[in-house]
Amino acid sequence: MIIVPATTGQMGVLPGHVPTIAELKPGVMTVHEGTDVSKYFVSSGFAFIHANSVADVIAVEAVPVDHLDSNLVQKGLAEFTQKLGSASTDLEKAEAQIGVDVYSAMNSALTG
Repeated sequence: MIIVPATTGQMGVLPGHVPTIAELKPGVMTVHEGTDVSKYFVSSGFAFIHANSVADVIAVEAVPVDHLDSNLVQKGLAEFTQKLGSASTDLEKAEAQIGVDVYSAMNSALTG
């Protein structure tokens, strides 16, 4: 089973799942293989669930949650929060908001 952070909410996928395409938002993807559980932070992407019970996850970035450095995450969140506060153009605001969203999700992955 996998649980992916879809834009519509957390989505669990078991064998026999209806074929689906889901857009991913920044968050934790959990992979269950028997009794083993692995957690990965994904920044964005798509999950393709096929009729043969295969799930393909295409992520812009994926890293095991235990490889995230909480100090760097806090630093990145502070930097992008500051950039958001001082952004003067729509592009600067959008770029800063994406950074805040990604670093906030990383922070939640570490604390939740």
